[in-house]
Amino acid sequence: MEFVSRDSYIQYIERYGLHRKKGEVNMAITAARRDKLKKRVLLVTGVFPPGIGGMQKYYYHLCRNTGHRMTVLAPIYGGDETFDRGQAYKVIRRRFLQLETIQISSWPRLLYHTIATIRTEKTDVTIYGYILIGLIGLILQLFFNKKYVVSVHGKDLLEFRRFWGVHLLCKTILRRADGVLANSRYSKRIVMDYGVDERKIQVVYPGVEAGFDRGEKAEELVAKHDLKGKYVLLTVGRLVKRKGHDKVIQALPLIVEQVPQTVYLIVGDGPERQNLERLVEQYGVREHVIFTGSLADTEQLRQYYQTADTFVMTTRLLDDKGDVEGFGIVYLEAASCGLPAVAGRAGGVAEAVLDQTTGLLVDPTSIEDIATAVTRLHQDPVWRESLAQAGYRRAKISFQYEQIVSKMDIFLESVCAGEAVPIGEESTVKL
Repeated sequence: MEFVSRDSYIQYIERYGLHRKKGEVNMAITAARRDKLKKRVLLVTGVFPPGIGGMQKYYYHLCRNTGHRMTVLAPIYGGDETFDRGQAYKVIRRRFLQLETIQISSWPRLLYHTIATIRTEKTDVTIYGYILIGLIGLILQLFFNKKYVVSVHGKDLLEFRRFWGVHLLCKTILRRADGVLANSRYSKRIVMDYGVDERKIQVVYPGVEAGFDRGEKAEELVAKHDLKGKYVLLTVGRLVKRKGHDKVIQALPLIVEQVPQTVYLIVGDGPERQNLERLVEQYGVREHVIFTGSLADTEQLRQYYQTADTFVMTTRLLDDKGDVEGFGIVYLEAASCGLPAVAGRAGGVAEAVLDQTTGLLVDPTSIEDIATAVTRLHQDPVWRESLAQAGYRRAKISFQYEQIVSKMDIFLESVCAGEAVPIGEESTVKL
């Protein structure tokens, strides 16, 4: 049992201005006990804001909402000094941490700076935001008995299976970890395939930012893109193969045949941009596709969600690369803004979009399936709104970061206490 010292108790009485009434005394004792349970946590990650992306958002909100004392070792980005000043936790920037790759020559520096930060911050447990970076945690555990947790996202679990030596290293890193944070049950199952005890794995879903909500169509965007009277499809995400933009473009002729007023908005940028633009010309749908580029601002992004009618992102598994969507934060953002989703049945997407309940899951390689799902939603607006309402309720009840991160906090406390104890993954929601 944790006992609270008299000094800690008095500090809380003074801080909150409480009198010695029974309920207030109990509250002060509870708060003091909670403060004593706070841990010093270090996150070592190759992706973090102000960089743009789902993982960046994920780690940002874990740090923002945790009840523990967080420090972040992160990459250097343009504008990061301004960003860091606005945070309630310390962010230490290092140039050799960049995207999920670290040059071999940089590993000694990563080890040095991780050790230095752990010593300076008196860290209780370190979270490594990428499996291979977890090698540092393994080394520090073996030589200094330091606790470490690995955060996994699905894609990182599959991409090394083709390389025997690296796969064996990843297996060792995961098995030796004091705990594993998985972004979905799908990712959790893959971790278990590595031979990791289920009791060491905590599912911590991505959540949705409070800024995403239902609202009227943005008149400025309607005018800018000539969307009045149009059936607007929307995809938000990096322009990479697994996201499925290409299949939606290929399905557009079939969709336009049934719904001539269809417009497809593509928000994001990436290496597939030119290929997708060529595909638009090849399929003769230039008048129906709009590329907006990247949008870093939540307010702008929210307006695009609110201006659309259906969210479409038919992600697929790229077997040759082990590239897969471990969950898909954008599906929750869309749901929070009142959009049903047409999504690919692959990876952890089925946990973000409940088939026939909050959206439709399709074969992500079939343009016929995609076209049929999109046109069905257009032809039945009552059903479309029913799916949208169910998705909205689920996003608002089960995927708010405050409750999601509280599960991580409790899990980290159990790791520090010597035995990882995962707790439930999602509240039961009547849809």
